[in-house]
Amino acid sequence: MRKSKVAAGGVAAFRGAMIRMLDHTADVGFELEAPSLEALFDEARRALLMVVFEHPPEEGEGVDAVRLAAPDRETLLVRWLNELVYLIQDAGFVPVGAEIQLPEADDSGYALEARLTGAPLLLEEYGWQGEIKSATFHGLEVTKGEDGWHARVILDV
Repeated sequence: MRKSKVAAGGVAAFRGAMIRMLDHTADVGFELEAPSLEALFDEARRALLMVVFEHPPEEGEGVDAVRLAAPDRETLLVRWLNELVYLIQDAGFVPVGAEIQLPEADDSGYALEARLTGAPLLLEEYGWQGEIKSATFHGLEVTKGEDGWHARVILDV
């Protein structure tokens, strides 16, 4: 896995996607850009790791699966991030990779299926930066534009 470089202003680019860290009072936020909705959700996973760790792990051997459903994309993104927060902070599983599938929306809403590769939680080795309470709906955006998908997320810390 290639490392991303964080430039001035808290911007990281990786695989044609972009993460921009946001300054927000008492919370942490980020903006994401990616060519597909699946890539956007994966960039959200990567951004969460950047918030939680100074040096996120890049490889892992553990495997886990996640299945989520929601009435809309925004709620699905919040549920995805909150599931990842649970896996990291409560289960001690750091999701270093994800194969994400977002099947077509149906009458019941949206679904996410992900196969995660993970590493054990090693606080000192990864440079633990503090607990995340949850992803929030405050300022939440998930939109499709001419250049792909965009999201804005605020985490309650």
